Amino acid sequence: MASLHDVYLTSAGVFLPNNPISNSEVEDYLGLVGGKPSRYRKIIQRANGIKSRFYARDLNGNQTHLNEELAANAISKALANRGMDVNDIEMLAAATTWPDTLVPGFASMVHGRIGGGIMDILSPGGVCATSMQAFKGATNAIKVGDHQCAMVVGSELTSRLLKSERFEKESQLKKDRQGVADSYQYFNADFLRWMLSDGAGAVLLESTPHPDKLSLKVDWVELRSYAHQFPACMYMGISQTHDLRPEDSFHHYPSFSDADEAGLFVLRQDTDMLHEGLTASVIAMGKDLVDEGKIRASEVKWFLPHISSKILGDKLYPLAVEAGLSWPKESWFTNLSSKGNTGAASIFIMLEELINSDQLTVGDKIITMVPESGRFSVSYAQLTVVEP
Repeated sequence: MASLHDVYLTSAGVFLPNNPISNSEVEDYLGLVGGKPSRYRKIIQRANGIKSRFYARDLNGNQTHLNEELAANAISKALANRGMDVNDIEMLAAATTWPDTLVPGFASMVHGRIGGGIMDILSPGGVCATSMQAFKGATNAIKVGDHQCAMVVGSELTSRLLKSERFEKESQLKKDRQGVADSYQYFNADFLRWMLSDGAGAVLLESTPHPDKLSLKVDWVELRSYAHQFPACMYMGISQTHDLRPEDSFHHYPSFSDADEAGLFVLRQDTDMLHEGLTASVIAMGKDLVDEGKIRASEVKWFLPHISSKILGDKLYPLAVEAGLSWPKESWFTNLSSKGNTGAASIFIMLEELINSDQLTVGDKIITMVPESGRFSVSYAQLTVVEP
């Protein structure tokens, strides 16, 4: 049996569109629903701890970029930081929750945008953890010797789903929806307007370390789904989350317009289920990895959790310590407050900032954690800082 190859993260790049937007400016960009400020905005913003975020929109309500453009710009920066060219990419793994097209896949569209040569591509589907699906796929391709250089990008453009026009009908229907699931009520749609933002992060993986700078050796990547334990929590395109039937899907309607009229193309989050399902899956997997000997808490220097809100992080910390993830809170590294929740892009945006912070030293072990509340799956990975 052929030996497996080591894999190294040698460069990272980030692209955040336009200028940072403060909490008070959000409705200037997304618009007012029914001409009135949201009564939920300030409450949710206080809880999530986000102070600024980025939108691929201008003050006139025009979209300024495609999602594939955000991804392409992040890739360009990662390549420039490494001193490489797009023609050096042998594999492209591109992750997003919201591609610009229903067909073709996101990686195909990003490849078409960046150019380069013939390459292997991967377009995982899902929500936040799609970034780590892409990362693991690219890691394994290098590990088994299929490729020596792979680009992984996570990119999100959610602002187009959050603009006020999409919520006008929704707000009017609110009083008439006594017979729908609780998660279908208006708050669970409006909630996400103050949680999500746009941006892209890319990382370059190679079979050898960077010749002149520190690299991150990929020790392991784990992905586990808990979908058998919970119904869908964050969803679009269905009218309920339990015991789905054909008539619950947007495909059942005579046209997309009819499905839209029924509210199926509004993104929703079951906020009652969110903390329960996310906390349970994150802690269960973390404890299992400690028991399996993959995570040794005493060795961890940095912990990069993708969390959607500060309040969730505060609730997770004591539970994580109890489960054996007992590194100090000072080890937690997140830029949620300044960059916002960029979904599948978040973990790479965090990694890029940590790499460029001049805080890493040879031997540092980094644990990343990316959960997703679509139907609750979690990824943990361990990286070790190595010399050139």
